[in-house]
Amino acid sequence: MSLSIEDLEKMAAEQSFQKGINYYQMNLVNNPLIDGNTIKAEVSGSSFSLYDVEMNIDDPSSNHCSCPYDWGGICKHLVALGLYWCNDKEAFRKVKKEKAKLKNELDRLFKSLTREELTELLGEFVYENDNSKSKVLNFIQDKGKMSNELYLEKLKSLKNQAFAILMEFNQYGGGPINEENNFFEFINEMEKLINKLDIPSSLRHEIINEFMGEYLIGNSGLDDPTLDIVYSTARNKDDWELIIQHLKKSGSRYDQELIMKIYLNKLHNEEKYLKLRKKQLKYGMDYYKLACYYQDIDQEEKAVQIALKGEKEGEGRIIDNITFLKKYYQKQNNYQKTLEYLIKEYKESPSFEKYLSVLDNCKKDDKKQIKNDLISYLKESKYSRYNNELALIYESQKNYEEILKLVMANKIYPDNFSELLINKFPHEMIDYYSQKVQGYINNKNRSSYQSGAQIALIIKEIYTKILKSSSKWEDYIQNILEKYPRHPALQEEFKKIF
Repeated sequence: MSLSIEDLEKMAAEQSFQKGINYYQMNLVNNPLIDGNTIKAEVSGSSFSLYDVEMNIDDPSSNHCSCPYDWGGICKHLVALGLYWCNDKEAFRKVKKEKAKLKNELDRLFKSLTREELTELLGEFVYENDNSKSKVLNFIQDKGKMSNELYLEKLKSLKNQAFAILMEFNQYGGGPINEENNFFEFINEMEKLINKLDIPSSLRHEIINEFMGEYLIGNSGLDDPTLDIVYSTARNKDDWELIIQHLKKSGSRYDQELIMKIYLNKLHNEEKYLKLRKKQLKYGMDYYKLACYYQDIDQEEKAVQIALKGEKEGEGRIIDNITFLKKYYQKQNNYQKTLEYLIKEYKESPSFEKYLSVLDNCKKDDKKQIKNDLISYLKESKYSRYNNELALIYESQKNYEEILKLVMANKIYPDNFSELLINKFPHEMIDYYSQKVQGYINNKNRSSYQSGAQIALIIKEIYTKILKSSSKWEDYIQNILEKYPRHPALQEEFKKIF
């Protein structure tokens, strides 16, 4: 049995490992078991009461936790379980021994019962309890004695369990993460069985009707996986038509898009697709999708006309139509039109990359005027988010004074340009950061003092490393301490960085 503390440390990020140590020391690992070479437990979590955790002690990379952690390495709950095993193996109850003991007890209890009575007892045990039924079916499957009929029973049992969770989540607007994980496990198992078996149409329609009914309620937070299992279930025209009947009950534009996609991609009914698409031409994206359809069937001129109409009449996002037309004119080697739509694309959603793309595609004689126009457009824009793109353009031109102006006017944060600005304009950046420090001091609470002190460290770096003047740094920090003698929290935080 090779699992060691060193293994756990290698498998976990440093933060997860330290938190796992804390969980272990706080005795948050409950009901530890060992089943063969797999250790299992329930570990208390921060969001919900318990997470199911298991790990193979011979191959620790084979592990599972029902928590949502997915940021590299094993989670703190697995670390806690592993540490428990490494430090106290005797605390783990051996499942095989307990099962053997239970078997002997059951033998004594059931000794007087006939086969028919045992079957009746088992029936009572699993009646309307799909979890118990699944365990019985899994036991039969492990013994290699499953038939197609039993596989269909397993599918129905999984369907009922997944559906129960979905109903509950719709009722309460969500639910515990462990229940959500169970839902995903159930529908994943369902999908495997659906792909493996010849499912009767009655059962397919039962799955579609039940899950589509819950999908249309739309309060579970599980809409995507619900649709996935419905789509996986559909096998023929009748199934897809049944899904469409449900979607027609929805007033959602998204669901109407789903209907169109089904007609086009599943039923290959282009006539119905076009009829619905032409009735729903309101937003720029609607026109763009229709343009792409005509392009896919080699009706390019018609596609271009639709994209032009989408650019002029479409509501909301129209950049897709503009990009579509730009690519068309590029393919036609139409310089003026290509340039026109490159500039439109830039103005619709400005970025430094689009700025470069416009300049790369314009003639030398046009470049200077176009460059000035593109910059003026950003300077005059009412959207502050474009100022970062403007700063990137200034950086490419080595026009650092303009970047400084944007920073000093609080139009951009200096983060992406701090090193450059500090080296070229140290005194101006001291003034900028000093204002930020004073702003935090004015809030008069420890958290703000801590933030202010962190910014003051940047001022310290400028004075001591750029300007080579430690005395000016000392004067700066001393002035703050003398100005606020009756603020002990401030004194404490700023003395730390003196």
